[in-house]
Amino acid sequence: MFFAIVVAFVASIGLAAQGQRPLAPLRPEGLRVAPFFDGWYQNPDGAITLSFGYSNLNQDETIEIPLGPDNVITPKEFDGRQPTTFVPASPDLPRDDATPVAPGATAGRRERERGVFTVTVPAGFQGDVVWTLRVRGQAYSVPGRARSGAYQLRWPMAMGSVPPLLRFKPDGPAGRGPAGIEADPVQARVGAPVPLTIWITDDSNREKDPVPLAPKTKAAMNVRWYKHSGPGPVAFNPPRTPIPELQGSATTSVTFAQPGEYVLRVRADNFGRVDTSSGNQCCWTNGYVKVTVTP
Repeated sequence: MFFAIVVAFVASIGLAAQGQRPLAPLRPEGLRVAPFFDGWYQNPDGAITLSFGYSNLNQDETIEIPLGPDNVITPKEFDGRQPTTFVPASPDLPRDDATPVAPGATAGRRERERGVFTVTVPAGFQGDVVWTLRVRGQAYSVPGRARSGAYQLRWPMAMGSVPPLLRFKPDGPAGRGPAGIEADPVQARVGAPVPLTIWITDDSNREKDPVPLAPKTKAAMNVRWYKHSGPGPVAFNPPRTPIPELQGSATTSVTFAQPGEYVLRVRADNFGRVDTSSGNQCCWTNGYVKVTVTP
């Protein structure tokens, strides 16, 4: 995967510049944040959707990089959908990404966030969409392009899994996949909790498991909330919710510490299935909520 190798190579230089020996255990903070290109989707109308994620190697440090010269996408008409909040990396997570990691757990690698946002370019677009992050004096860039079939993303997966349908109203429009769906704008006040609810359905037409497996103990689906962008801290209660069945809803309460314009992201996944995991581009759906917070 050429693009990922480029980022990894540049990141290794950055680690050396920050005093991190390549084969030494990673420090919990003071490390780099880098953008990643996760692949592309072909749309029925000929347009191409490019999927991006990021890697924050810091296990104990959320990094904020506001939109601007340190967090920019070119060409400029595609700038603005990217996150400004980069959550800490976690040690290798369970497949459903919902079971907390034991205190003090360590792992040989740290997970990264995949398919955090997308950029759709028109049919016939020939250039690159380049995301650049600058942090601690180091710049990391990754190009998104659709000229390699190795990077094309598709579903259903091997056993039939597809991303869940996600709605912000029980009878409202649904989104599917990393491109997801946007909610109606929300108004909030500093310190006043605001409830947010989503409805999700796993409508995958799956084959039966080819071999008997142990009884399922994982949730059918999982919901996780993130601060995507905004000027201040955001608290979710709860930040994660397991959904035991193939259809259900999840509610969180979000509280803001500072006024301003925010974007929240919710991810609904079915990573507990045999043919899905957080390590590939199937199967989850993003939802985005724009919130204006006043004092």
